[in-house]
Amino acid sequence: MSEYQYYEFQAVDRPLTAEQKAAMRKLSSRVELSATQAVFNYAYSNFRGEPLKVLEQHFDALLYIANWGSKQLAFRFPKNALDPEQLQPYLLDAEESCSAQVAVTATHVLLNLKLNEEEGYGWIEGEGLLDPLIPLREALLQGDLRALYLYWLRAANERAGWVMEEEEDEEDEDDNVAEPLVEPPVPAGLGQLDEALQALVEFFEIDRDLIAAAAEQSPALTANEEPLAAWIPLLPEEERNAFLLRVVQGEAHVGVALCRRLREVGRASSMAVRIGPQRTFAELQAIAEVQRSRRIQREREAAAQARLARLDALAQREDALWEQIAILLAKRTASSYEESVGYLVELRELAIHQQKRAAFDAKLADVIAPYAKSTALQRRLQEKRLLPSP
Repeated sequence: MSEYQYYEFQAVDRPLTAEQKAAMRKLSSRVELSATQAVFNYAYSNFRGEPLKVLEQHFDALLYIANWGSKQLAFRFPKNALDPEQLQPYLLDAEESCSAQVAVTATHVLLNLKLNEEEGYGWIEGEGLLDPLIPLREALLQGDLRALYLYWLRAANERAGWVMEEEEDEEDEDDNVAEPLVEPPVPAGLGQLDEALQALVEFFEIDRDLIAAAAEQSPALTANEEPLAAWIPLLPEEERNAFLLRVVQGEAHVGVALCRRLREVGRASSMAVRIGPQRTFAELQAIAEVQRSRRIQREREAAAQARLARLDALAQREDALWEQIAILLAKRTASSYEESVGYLVELRELAIHQQKRAAFDAKLADVIAPYAKSTALQRRLQEKRLLPSP
């Protein structure tokens, strides 16, 4: 099987300049390039640049995916619009398999989320995966840390796996017990995931039962109006003028930086977090097991109800189906045999449900009697166990 690597970069705050487009074409003559996007596909060769360096210099978002199990999502933020210290509690590395990192440059903050899976990985095309994730960048700028908490769950789950393997390998050794992993502050709204967060969960395959466990202690999102007008006079005049100058100069996300500064002087937080004892990841796992059991039970009950509804609807058209089967069999074609046998399977399920299997078998014998010499029909009936195998 050939290799597959997909890199997609997107510019969010402003379109690419002519010089930036030229730089992308130097990386590859086959780049798919627009005013805000650069896409690189590779089957046998590799990307010639440094992805994070390209992100830092030209773009605001990066998505990478490879068919051997590597995934990466990275964002670039203006340095003065995001506080790196606010992100630190959510950054967790699970060796090389799963990591979240923040890098601060002279002008930007880079958030890099990476996942490397080698087992059970299927081929996934990268096209179209980044677009639904782009709103996460703006959410993070607004102080919504749910994306980082969700990724922390993924990394913690990964770390729990390899810690367990290490403990099994060293079970006979007298080692110090590792400190329990404790969750970071729980942001509001983990039980109210929007489309972008749902896309993140799907992209990184984050355990939904773990999310449900975490959401038990997550405050609901509320639309609180902040007293921005009251906070503005708290800023020194020189700082207010500096913000106005940045607006006039067209700097991106000045409003975000100003809101963050106003919250600082107003001593308010951008997003609510749970106040109280933080749970260990082992506790979250235990809660997730309860959530998983409840979910499975709900799914079983829903499936049972759906089956009963389907059988009730089938019973209403049972006579018409038998007539349709007779018409189909009379056509003596492969497709008509296939369709009629499909209907017979459904009618058998209905007969078993109604405890009328004997009546079904008798009617089946009557309807297929004229086609006893049709090997094509007999074979299909035997495959579906409507007739005994020879």
